[in-house]
Amino acid sequence: MRISRALSKQIVATYAEALFEAASSDAAVDIVGGQLEDALRTIRGHAELRDAVVGELAPAAVRASVVREVFASMHPALVATLAVMAERGEMELLSSIVEGYGRVAEARRDTVAVEVTTVVELTDVLRDAIKAKLSADFGKAVVLREKIDASIIGGVVISASGRRLDASIASQLEAARVTLSTAHTGGDV
Repeated sequence: MRISRALSKQIVATYAEALFEAASSDAAVDIVGGQLEDALRTIRGHAELRDAVVGELAPAAVRASVVREVFASMHPALVATLAVMAERGEMELLSSIVEGYGRVAEARRDTVAVEVTTVVELTDVLRDAIKAKLSADFGKAVVLREKIDASIIGGVVISASGRRLDASIASQLEAARVTLSTAHTGGDV
């Protein structure tokens, strides 16, 4: 079933808010956030599961039952939310709900989640320096989500609130390549 973008945003916001409220009452906001991301990865990573719970190929009750069984070990509020989504044929909204939940958690906690990508694991000193600098820049407490990615060669990539600062060696090399490939080398025109 196709729904309008505005209705889709409203549905996503409703699920994210309700799930956050349920997680807050159990002091499980971070646990539910992590499990929500795990559920998305699990569904994306298993074609048979995706076919069973996304869309409307299977009956609504079957989709909900599959979700309850597969994710039974997760937080009860998350399992219930996923089951309702499956039953209503709204599982295609899951990635948006993951993002929405993160935004709700950040807003309610007055924090900013910042993804920091480096080639090697951050030291405690560097981690604290990054958090202090970003906290001052954003005027809020910062929660770091660290990623290690050898493809950036060196440096750091910082992403937060839809903004990205790419100070990686890989991006600098790419910029140099583009500049050199388009530079006029002289000679006859």
